[in-house]
Amino acid sequence: MSTSGGPQPASKRLFEGARWYDESVNWAARFAREMPVFERLFGPPDDGGIVDAGCGPGRHAAELARRGYRVVGVDASEEMLAVATAATGGVADRLSFERTTYGELVATIGTGFDGIYCVGNSLAAAGTAKACAEAIGQFGLCLRPGGRMLVQILNFAAMRGQSPCVKGPRVTRVGDREYISVRQFHFSTGAVQVTNITLYNDGGWQQRSSSGSLYPISRDELYRWCADAGLKVDDTWGDYAGTPLDLDQSTDLIVTTTRTEKGSGVVSDDSSRRGDHVGKTTPDPFSASSSASSSSSSSSELNP
Repeated sequence: MSTSGGPQPASKRLFEGARWYDESVNWAARFAREMPVFERLFGPPDDGGIVDAGCGPGRHAAELARRGYRVVGVDASEEMLAVATAATGGVADRLSFERTTYGELVATIGTGFDGIYCVGNSLAAAGTAKACAEAIGQFGLCLRPGGRMLVQILNFAAMRGQSPCVKGPRVTRVGDREYISVRQFHFSTGAVQVTNITLYNDGGWQQRSSSGSLYPISRDELYRWCADAGLKVDDTWGDYAGTPLDLDQSTDLIVTTTRTEKGSGVVSDDSSRRGDHVGKTTPDPFSASSSASSSSSSSSELNP
């Protein structure tokens, strides 16, 4: 979709990955649905701060900061973080962003946080069962005892029985133009391939497609990883209204947990040593001197 010689038309620029994802989400609707849950889960803002794991364009982190929380958003995508850092106006003293992978989370931001959340399929975007388990282990290590975690992914169990499995349409209006998107999911052993197709009219109908892979996390896997990480499961919902999960019908799989007194963490030996060191000399992610870390590709366009 790129053009050469001069600036791109607005309709083309929207399809730059991070910018397009940011534009394509109805953030007001998501905040109305999700923020009351976050505020009840994490309680009043406290000094420990909240982690947005897989923050993408940083909209959730910025909204929580506007509500008085100290938030550090982390993502592996430099492109997403460029969009995120542009949204810190008025809350820069309570909001910071770090570039890192889930496996390097504790080494980058330290420990002792009051809460952490990972939503919009960001955990599934880790790609493999091992990577997802390591991520949950790192999430647990980031929390103080009693700290809370929320994870939201699609309920892949219900989707497996749908053929074809298509989600949408999602309609986005930017200016005077509508963009209509659908996503198709194809399951294979240990993976689900996601294809996003967007149609728009720009002097004639055009399409833009992208694809990627998620790991189709099951409820029982998530429970096991949480237990291994010292995270006690408190609630399991099928949506943000708190409806109990129905594995055959629910759209979402949402799990909330509390860090126990002796969380162990599911990490490699090397990561465990780094986490132990950082736990003793925790960097301040809100400090202007904190810096970005390692990178990998991002699958944010696959998120709901």
